[in-house]
Amino acid sequence: MIVSDLEGAIFDCDGILVDSEQPWIDLMTSYLRNIGASHIPAEQLRGLTAAEAVTSLVEIHRSLGSPADAAPPAAAEVDAAYSDALADLSAPMPGAREFVASMSGAIPVAVASNGRAEDVRGLLERAGMLHLFDVIVTIDDVEHGKPDPAPYLLAAQRLGLAASAVAAFEDSPVGSQAAADAGCTVVGINDDPDVELAGQVRLTDFGQLHFDRAARSLHLLR
Repeated sequence: MIVSDLEGAIFDCDGILVDSEQPWIDLMTSYLRNIGASHIPAEQLRGLTAAEAVTSLVEIHRSLGSPADAAPPAAAEVDAAYSDALADLSAPMPGAREFVASMSGAIPVAVASNGRAEDVRGLLERAGMLHLFDVIVTIDDVEHGKPDPAPYLLAAQRLGLAASAVAAFEDSPVGSQAAADAGCTVVGINDDPDVELAGQVRLTDFGQLHFDRAARSLHLLR
């Protein structure tokens, strides 16, 4: 058992609920290439907001002394490009829809994402999951995104729960750190062993978990 008498759950969106990480990685790869930093893995920018990613790109650009005509994009440009990349995306992560459905209606469930509200809601609707959530918190609702714990703290507050009573499901270093700093029980889900995650449990997919609705307990399947 991972958690007994679970009071609520909060899920990241990109890479946890919907298979939307690759478009972001592809986009970051192109920006790194444009500033002459193809040697830097785009995975380092996983889970960041557009503004945070641009800050990182600017720092990389300066450290390399890259030409001014190869300057990083503005945050608004990154947001627009990512929204375009997500427009037709509808694939849920393996087992995500079934797992969330097993919780929905038994305990309060929320999303806490660094994505924009329009993008997050669109992704969840196309993946057939929007109706399963009681609360959705995005970067539009907080002053600071992950790795700041604000998205998780606000999501827990809107669920009417203490963050310490909630299980958080994350796939990125910045997201898992945000959830841990908020005081959640963090369940890391990522099949890439090179990605370091904060938290109590590390899994590869939702198929390794079972939620007992009657007991409101979360179990690890061996």
